[in-house]
Amino acid sequence: MRKRNQLTLPSEVVDALGVGEGDVVVIELEGHQATLRPVRRSYGGIGKGVYGDADAYVERERADWK
Repeated sequence: MRKRNQLTLPSEVVDALGVGEGDVVVIELEGHQATLRPVRRSYGGIGKGVYGDADAYVERERADWK
């Protein structure tokens, strides 16, 4: 804990949450336990890369329709 109640998160936590500088996180309290979660501003692009190259994926799908 730093002055002005600032926390430094380990890089493993930052990577696991997918957050970076300027992102907003919420800390939820339940008794003496705190849960940290990122606030997603937009879900646009959330599945980016799931199917690899999107154009190639669409072409494969269209080929299967024939």
